[in-house]
Amino acid sequence: MQRILILIYIFLMPTLTFAEIVFLSDREGKTDYYVMNDAGGNVRKVTDTPFGIGHARWSRDGRQIAFAMDLHSEIPGNLQGVAQQYEIFIMNRDGTRQHNLTEHPAQDGSPSWSPDGKSLVFDSSRAGGGTLELFMMDIASRQVRQLTHLGFAASPDWSPDGKKIVFEYIKPGEGRHIYTINANGGKPHPVLRKQRKGRFGDTATISAFPSWSPDGEYILYSEMEIDAKRRIANSVLIVNKDTRHLKTLDIPEKWKIDKACWTDDGHAVLFAAVRNGLGKPSATDIFKIYRYDLNSGDIRNLTDHPSDNWGMDWTSRQRLSVSLTSIFTTQWGSIKNGAP
Repeated sequence: MQRILILIYIFLMPTLTFAEIVFLSDREGKTDYYVMNDAGGNVRKVTDTPFGIGHARWSRDGRQIAFAMDLHSEIPGNLQGVAQQYEIFIMNRDGTRQHNLTEHPAQDGSPSWSPDGKSLVFDSSRAGGGTLELFMMDIASRQVRQLTHLGFAASPDWSPDGKKIVFEYIKPGEGRHIYTINANGGKPHPVLRKQRKGRFGDTATISAFPSWSPDGEYILYSEMEIDAKRRIANSVLIVNKDTRHLKTLDIPEKWKIDKACWTDDGHAVLFAAVRNGLGKPSATDIFKIYRYDLNSGDIRNLTDHPSDNWGMDWTSRQRLSVSLTSIFTTQWGSIKNGAP
């Protein structure tokens, strides 16, 4: 009887999670990584680096962070011809134990973890010829394999089931759009069979920062369009990978939008934006991180701070690391069979 009561309590108890957001901020005069909770509180600085850094990504278990860092950015006169040198690093969630994984003279960036945490996919110029391609690294062996031969492929994201990778692709004469490939490479496929018309009609569009929903059914990305009159429009879109049904998030027209990402429950997305960035921004109009509720459309500011905040990624780590449903089912079967 005692075991039954304990199991019923565990089954009914809400799953406890620790949601955290890693993001970029220049709140101390230079750009570093910070971590906050999902309400925007408990902000902690996790790096103190003189180097330039790019968007960070949590590992699927929330224990490590992958990121790109420019090892030449602290050299005086970098803007006067010193080449950038971005490498892929990983570190613990608190910023400790930073390791350079790539150690290559090419530009490496935009890392994304495999679901099992054993590999990274990233974009790199190491193929030469002014190209940017996708590469995969086995973290344990540091072996790298080229996945694409397209000329320009960037900003990859690995699907939750490990089978697909979504990315940005510049196809000659067609602009920058979102494509997928199998995780072992192969032929790329457009997410949209026919590119949509923008707010101003037939305009040049730049689609960027794609990411899979937690269930692998949807792809989120941001889009910018520019017409002949140099008008600019921003959008954040969600597309169903099978039906190609497209949803545009209801974000004010004048907001200048950067990257967007999912929350782990798939009920909301985060995005960075300057509120009047496409209008006449004031000195107080800076990049802030917002949470968009997909059910209600409510938008909430998570970074009420007088500095730029952007480049975020979300993780939630469950306190109970095994399936409660599986535990309940197994134990109930044992009890029915008279097990002690």
